[in-house]
Amino acid sequence: MRFKRLERYEFHDTERKRKAYARKQKREIERYPLFPEFIAAEQTDVDSEMTLRRDRWNRQEIADRARRANGWRQARAKMATYAHQEKTELLAYWKRCGWPGDPSYLASMMRMYDDGRLDLKPQVFEQTEAQREAVRKTIQRLHERAAAKRKQENNFT
Repeated sequence: MRFKRLERYEFHDTERKRKAYARKQKREIERYPLFPEFIAAEQTDVDSEMTLRRDRWNRQEIADRARRANGWRQARAKMATYAHQEKTELLAYWKRCGWPGDPSYLASMMRMYDDGRLDLKPQVFEQTEAQREAVRKTIQRLHERAAAKRKQENNFT
């Protein structure tokens, strides 16, 4: 089954993030000029905040990966409910379609099939010379329109 691997990204504690956090703290203190010592007492230091952000980032990444894995399990369970011929056609369509290899797209594809909105064997588009000529004329008209617009803009300047 075609799928796109979910990349892992680590939290990076950068000087830019630290400066942004310091500016945030400064804005909070300036917002209430009568109580700067109370506001400053409630604020955490930069190192604690970065540690907190790193932990939050890691928990969120674990939750995202678990949610995605659960989506794949549900999609595969749904795929298993189809008859062998339907499953073969659905998997062949999934392999050749241009949708991202994501469990939500696979589930959407199966819902579309269930609702009758998905044609597993779409008609192949064959270009005729008349269609090519129509496209050429349209492109020519667009070029002419753009040239006329440029000319008009140059006349006003």
